[in-house]
Amino acid sequence: MATALVVSTIVVGLGGLVTALLSAGITTDATNFLAGDLSDSEFEEALVPLNSVQLLVTVATLTTAVLTIIWAYRIAKNVRAAGRSTTWSPLFAVFGWFLPPGVLYVIPFLVLRELWQASDPSTGNESDGWRRSGENPVLWVWFVLFGLLPAALLAVQIGSLATGGLPNTDLVAVAESLDDFGALGWVAALGATGAAAAWVVFVRQLTSRHRQLTNEN
Repeated sequence: MATALVVSTIVVGLGGLVTALLSAGITTDATNFLAGDLSDSEFEEALVPLNSVQLLVTVATLTTAVLTIIWAYRIAKNVRAAGRSTTWSPLFAVFGWFLPPGVLYVIPFLVLRELWQASDPSTGNESDGWRRSGENPVLWVWFVLFGLLPAALLAVQIGSLATGGLPNTDLVAVAESLDDFGALGWVAALGATGAAAAWVVFVRQLTSRHRQLTNEN
């Protein structure tokens, strides 16, 4: 499960970076389309590579989401079976992703933080010593890059949309977003890639730590 999760996350991270590169490369086509120098069909043809990569990233993202929920739920069940009375029930490993405050992913962060502590193999199962287990800084990096940074970028984009108004058509919306691709787009892409890298490291670390607790090979 952890291996499949790591692979799908790597695909998401690399796919996001490739998407950013393709988006930056197609800005001239977007500008020409908005100026009327490129027809709808020509612009749509130019979008084919970008759309293909985005489709792959979407599938990989959905796969990663499902695997993450199953993986975290199993760990949450196991730590309770090992006698660790966690504050967050295993169900929060599933539904916490959909509860407020939404895209900030505060509940999943708190669940994962507790699972890291509860998986500490150095404390006895009959005590609450695991609650004093140290933090994992990689999880904090993931939370900032995956939860806080996208929320801040979304707020900026909403502000720009309110100022600039709504586009006339879907194709125009795509062209305008590509035409405006710049520092904000690169920050989002690099942040997503960094979040994916941090998630891969955390998944591997928590899986290894948890296996020591449960004596799994």
